[in-house]
Amino acid sequence: MFDAPCVNRKPVAVFVLEVTWWAARRLFALARRLVRMLIRLCRRRTSHGSARWASWLRMLRARTWGSRQGIIVAKAWLGFIRYRGDGAVLVYAPMGSGKTSGLVLPALLDNSPRAIVCTDPKGECLAVAGRWRSTLGPVWRLDALNPATSHRLNPLDMIRTGTHHEADDAAMIADLLVISESSEAHWDSSAKQLITALIRHLINAYPKPGRTLATLRELIAAEGEALTGLFTAMAESSIPSVAEEGRITLASLGSLEMTSIIKNAAKCLAFWSKDRIGGMLTSASDFSFLNIHARTKTVFICVPEDKLTVYRPFLRMMMGCALAAAVRGKEYPNRKHKPLLLIDECPALGYLEALASGLGYLRAYAQTLLVFQDLGQLKRIYGEHGARTFMAASGCQVAFNVNDNDTARELADSIGMTTVLSRSEDTNDRESRTETRRYLMDPSEVRRLPLHRCLVLLTGLPPLLARKVRHYRERRWKGRWDTWPASAPPAYALGGCSTEGEGASYAPPTD
Repeated sequence: MFDAPCVNRKPVAVFVLEVTWWAARRLFALARRLVRMLIRLCRRRTSHGSARWASWLRMLRARTWGSRQGIIVAKAWLGFIRYRGDGAVLVYAPMGSGKTSGLVLPALLDNSPRAIVCTDPKGECLAVAGRWRSTLGPVWRLDALNPATSHRLNPLDMIRTGTHHEADDAAMIADLLVISESSEAHWDSSAKQLITALIRHLINAYPKPGRTLATLRELIAAEGEALTGLFTAMAESSIPSVAEEGRITLASLGSLEMTSIIKNAAKCLAFWSKDRIGGMLTSASDFSFLNIHARTKTVFICVPEDKLTVYRPFLRMMMGCALAAAVRGKEYPNRKHKPLLLIDECPALGYLEALASGLGYLRAYAQTLLVFQDLGQLKRIYGEHGARTFMAASGCQVAFNVNDNDTARELADSIGMTTVLSRSEDTNDRESRTETRRYLMDPSEVRRLPLHRCLVLLTGLPPLLARKVRHYRERRWKGRWDTWPASAPPAYALGGCSTEGEGASYAPPTD
């Protein structure tokens, strides 16, 4: 019997090794394909746009989050988002959106020792944050709601009498007094020239107590021989420009054109009559804006919220003086904290040349927070070109509860486009993926933002989807704020008081 032929068989160990090597190669190839797929899926696509939301690390690196310096604009990751730049903060916030609690009051309740000038419709900010601000420095209240207990400020004290600045300062006051209501610039410019000459005549020919806007109103409202005598005295003035304006006015005093110019000037000064609140609150100066860079102080400008149009001259004049004083801050080049101008309901001021043309250079001397209800409101007052200038000069834009399409579209364009994968299937159930673009947040999504959310656009950083600040929910501010409405003006903000050398006998410094 023969044995079976011998067959060469591989050892079991070699066979297992070969199978293992084959499986490892296949698994490595599969893993490599998976890694490539994951990289492709996770890679940030930028072919059609690179917009993205700001990350916590990016905000921390820019010192926008977690810093103790700057204007509080929102909240994210349990910390405040602050704007630390020099530009303006432009806010779009309709009424009832929480801008006072989320932007104005946080700036007032912060620890920053900067001087603050705040427009305060209703007097809410004074009632809530006035006590805390009084611990940092004197609090002054220009209050049209309670004029009997209000402090006073005479805008004519801003004029540097007897210097080469006198003519320009008088022209600045005249520009604030004349609110343009005519389509023809001739009447407004002529009224400004006449008022400028009257102001210079008043501050040089009348004693100190009578140098007020109420006296200016009385002069322009005179009739007959009294009016002729006024212009005759101006024509005999030692100031050349005042004498020239007096002679020009006398030569055409009986003409219809000059009568219209005088009436226009008198109309612009009507708010400042002695028996009106404007005349009462400007009859003297209890303090001055001129040292706004040199010390910590808070000025609240309170007006009735239902009469913003009536008190437009008052708001224009006071904020115009504050802006002028801020620009004079070049005398304090090393000031650590710039003053902050909080202009709530900015449209109530009307068209302000100081903001329209000076917002860019104002950043060197002060910070501003401007609140508009929407972009359309900004365009109606300053025009399309002016609105673009405002947005270009602002280093931070904040949007609360956007309700109109124009503002939502502008914000969506500012946020930008991002690249996404678009998936499609054909009739054979074959799937394809292509890159396409879409808004990071389209206009409809901007309008559908939750009520507690806000959009923040900071120069040099990606957009931020943040939460609104609520001053009454911040434990760090517990004990600093009071309730509103208050039954009476607080004792620290009553008129006639004197704090650290400033009081009813205050005399403005001269150059």
